[in-house]
Amino acid sequence: MAEKTIDVTLASITNTGTRSVSPYGGISAQSVRVKDEEQIFQSGFLYYVEAGKPIHESGALSIKPGNSLTYNSTQRLTISHFDAEEVGGLNQMLMIYSSLQQHMVTIGGSNETYYFAGRKKIFFVDLEGFFDFPWSYRAQYEDDERTFEANYTVNLVSSSG
Repeated sequence: MAEKTIDVTLASITNTGTRSVSPYGGISAQSVRVKDEEQIFQSGFLYYVEAGKPIHESGALSIKPGNSLTYNSTQRLTISHFDAEEVGGLNQMLMIYSSLQQHMVTIGGSNETYYFAGRKKIFFVDLEGFFDFPWSYRAQYEDDERTFEANYTVNLVSSSG
């Protein structure tokens, strides 16, 4: 069995839209089974905010268009990869998972809308050195659209096997 220890960091969130964003909920870094991503081995929040609470330690409640906030929130995970002859098929990958919502007010009322971002998956073989990547998030209710980009870094701390 080979293992890689990595640090996964939410570096910043940048508002890429035309309306303020104030996402609440969570973003987590997880080591999950490649063949069954519902099987989680390790997980830790990179971002967690309750509805109506500040979205940043500075007390900011939102991010205005074109602005960003720096988070530098890090989780350390160990990702494992098994040899072909080992039983169990428990090979793992890194997955960035989010469940974020935005409170949106329209003429007819208001709605809690989920951000769509999908799940970012990074396989064992791709966890090398240091790299960064952006990931886009979008929420829409009627004509109201909110978008932001989260910037992540992954740093290989150690590798064995």
